[in-house]
Amino acid sequence: MKKDGEDLLTRTDKVADAREMCLTRLRAVPREKREAAADAILALADPEWWERRHRGSEVFLLILELRKDAVMKILKDVGALGK
Repeated sequence: MKKDGEDLLTRTDKVADAREMCLTRLRAVPREKREAAADAILALADPEWWERRHRGSEVFLLILELRKDAVMKILKDVGALGK
């Protein structure tokens, strides 16, 4: 039986893993905008994805696959892609 804190820690670890992976892929984004862009991209995840996936990197890849248009818009808005 899991305690509430263990579930929260696991989710926190997954989010941290996904955030780190996202930030490493945002090299084309101006440094001052990377954190906000990563947060916006991770916010696109369905809450249940964090519970169903074993690693945060899996959630990040799922975001890229299923929310591609929204991710592209975020990248365009922060100047990572040509206008």
